[in-house]
Amino acid sequence: MPLSFGFFLIALTLLFISININAAYSTKKDLTNLGEAAIQRAAHEIDKIAYYLELNRFSFDKKIPINCPAAASKFRDLISMAQLSGHSINIDEFKCSIFEISARISVSGDLPIEIPMLRSESIEKITISVLVGANSPYQLS
Repeated sequence: MPLSFGFFLIALTLLFISININAAYSTKKDLTNLGEAAIQRAAHEIDKIAYYLELNRFSFDKKIPINCPAAASKFRDLISMAQLSGHSINIDEFKCSIFEISARISVSGDLPIEIPMLRSESIEKITISVLVGANSPYQLS
C-alpha cells in the first residue's frame, strides 16, 4: 500500500510539473507573437527625411530608415494596450538604430498549479522574457 501511494505522489507531482511547463511554454509563445506583431508595426514608422536623402544609396544591403522616436512610441502604445493572461506586459529594453529595432519584453505571474511538496516563492512566481526585432529592407518587385 505505501509503495503504490508513493508512486501516486510521484505521478501527481510529475503531472503538476508538466502542466506548469506547458503553461509557461504557451505563455512564451503568445508573448513572442504579441511582441513580433508590435515590433513589425513599429518598424513601419519611416524616417522620411533620411528616406528621401537616400542615406544608404551606395550600400548593397538596402533598408528603409526607421523613425526611432515614432517607432518607440508606437511600440509602447501597442504593448501597453495588450495583456497576456490578465497580466500587463513590461518593456524591459528598446533599441533602435536607423535601420533596425529590437525590444525585450516580459510578463510576470503565478504558475497555474501550486505543487504542495515544493513550496517556495521562487517556484510559484515566474517571469517570461522574449527578445523581438525587425528591420526594414527594400522589397523590389
